[in-house]
Amino acid sequence: MRQLLFTGFNAFGQHEFVNSPHDECAASAGFREISAHDRGNNNTKNQCTISFAWRYTAYALGRKLSLRGLLETEPGECVEVEAPGEIKALAAGDSHCLVLLCTGELYKIQPKLEATLQAIRLENPPRPSTATKRTIFGAVKASAPPSIEHIACGTNINVAVNSENAVYSIPSCLHQFPDRQWRVQQLECGHEHALLLNGNGDVYTWGNGLRGQLGQVALCVEETPQLIESLAGIKITGIAAGGWHSAAISAFGDLYTWGLNCSGQLGMRVMKPNGLQKEPTVYPLPQLHDLPDCCCCSSKESGAKDTDVCEPLKVFAGSRHTLLIRRCGRLWASGWCIHGQLGKQLCEQNFLDAFQALHRFGADPDVVNVLCGPWATLLMVRQKESVSTDDPISSRC
Repeated sequence: MRQLLFTGFNAFGQHEFVNSPHDECAASAGFREISAHDRGNNNTKNQCTISFAWRYTAYALGRKLSLRGLLETEPGECVEVEAPGEIKALAAGDSHCLVLLCTGELYKIQPKLEATLQAIRLENPPRPSTATKRTIFGAVKASAPPSIEHIACGTNINVAVNSENAVYSIPSCLHQFPDRQWRVQQLECGHEHALLLNGNGDVYTWGNGLRGQLGQVALCVEETPQLIESLAGIKITGIAAGGWHSAAISAFGDLYTWGLNCSGQLGMRVMKPNGLQKEPTVYPLPQLHDLPDCCCCSSKESGAKDTDVCEPLKVFAGSRHTLLIRRCGRLWASGWCIHGQLGKQLCEQNFLDAFQALHRFGADPDVVNVLCGPWATLLMVRQKESVSTDDPISSRC
């Protein structure tokens, strides 16, 4: 059975909670089950897609899209529209929500009660000169227009990438990567910066880097995607963009974080051991972490090394908090937690400045995915007996 477990900021009624909690242990940890459009629906073809903004949450199921939260004047307001095709992805920002269809068409909708979908027309990127393709009768073949494959949205940044590796600062074409074999694997946005991961494991960043969130030596604004040189040669398998910080995980199971660390969101100390002086607040270059041993590392029955047992597999980031899924399935967290975005069990103060493990929930559900809103966290879980081994981790629940 699939569950959506939520913790964090919900003052605008962005989420409807299930009245009777199915998991008392999760509730005691600060996580409550929320209802979604596909609740109880085991049909994997039509699954709910979710994206967080600060004052509303966007839900999509098939062609149906709904925005819920503070849309105009009252908390709990809701608007529902129907898209002209199946919805593939959502990216919610403060001023609008991007809607990507399975056909590659891109739309946007404003968080208002009378809002409608508006088609986005993107600027044509410069196309490299290639040999003209013809049919066997000599007629010129018409090439299909490139489709949008990835979208991401932040407070002050909106980006998209098409099937020909053109990067857009919507609606303008920002950069055209050369036509090579690799493809974009992941695209993430913070408040003012973007991260792109390609199939070779290279990470590119652009946008506002004045808080070190770009992973570059200089604290500056980058108009076009720039390779993070300090990670070059390391195959990165996953990335995350927080508000003003970033994170990455390598194929070797190493965790790197960089950017602003005002609330411990990098998993690094805010204050020195004497508690009188602050550690650096900004870390411009990726910092390699030596994570604490996980609980399963205390068992040596298998004789496996700790790093083989509990390396981090996935990383996620909110405005000022970061979460990990380690190989054993346990969740670890660090950062700001004043709104309960890390649950209730970890924080004795307003932030954590070292990664700590979240307590396991009741019947030990399998965490399929994690979504971080600016001040919130959503766990998508299934009971292990109902999860197939090839179930992908995606932004769908």
